Amino acid sequence: MFAGGASEVRDRPETVGWKSVATAIHSMRQLPMPMLLTVVSTDAQPLWIDFSTGRYFWELPLTSIPAQPGGVTVYSQPIEPGNPPYPWVAWRAMDPLLWQIGGLAFGSDRATWMKPGERYALQRWPNLTEIPHSAEEIRMIATLANGYLTADELGLLTGSDAASAQRVLNMLSLMGAVKPAGGPIAPPSVIGQVQAQPAQQQQTQGSFGFFHRLRERINGGR
Repeated sequence: MFAGGASEVRDRPETVGWKSVATAIHSMRQLPMPMLLTVVSTDAQPLWIDFSTGRYFWELPLTSIPAQPGGVTVYSQPIEPGNPPYPWVAWRAMDPLLWQIGGLAFGSDRATWMKPGERYALQRWPNLTEIPHSAEEIRMIATLANGYLTADELGLLTGSDAASAQRVLNMLSLMGAVKPAGGPIAPPSVIGQVQAQPAQQQQTQGSFGFFHRLRERINGGR
């Protein structure tokens, strides 16, 4: 615990992998009070996440993050006003950490807090200069900026498989970069944008053929 902090700490059972960590992070982000999350693993040094400032500290570089840490225990603790935790360490912005954990926690499965069939849209652009990303992931992020989509719809629109689309949605959701739709909303039409860029039309024709069939299915035209 940090000096002078609240004495109440909640201990969660030991697990293997990042799933419990990602679920705890998502839960902590929903709380109105500032919280400190401490993650202890038998494979790595303690990880601290300060939700009051959106920062984390870990002695490990993110390039060395274990794919499946063992013996993971998660502790949560309120942060008292005017008493920041561990002020002597070099805290870092937590988006790159959440991107990595979100990609490792659930594999191709849906994150535990996401509902089956729910659509999501981009709420804010992640800082792509700070996170490792592929061209496929950039396409998915840009597509989510156009409207609400499920993982299946996102995969169809970008020419990716649903598992890859779900993984990207998991990462963005853990970062708080996407928002769920309040109700069923049909995917936005972006065909006009494709026609305005003939140089790219050949590359995207296949995925937007899927989009046409997707819209027909959503509108009942099976």
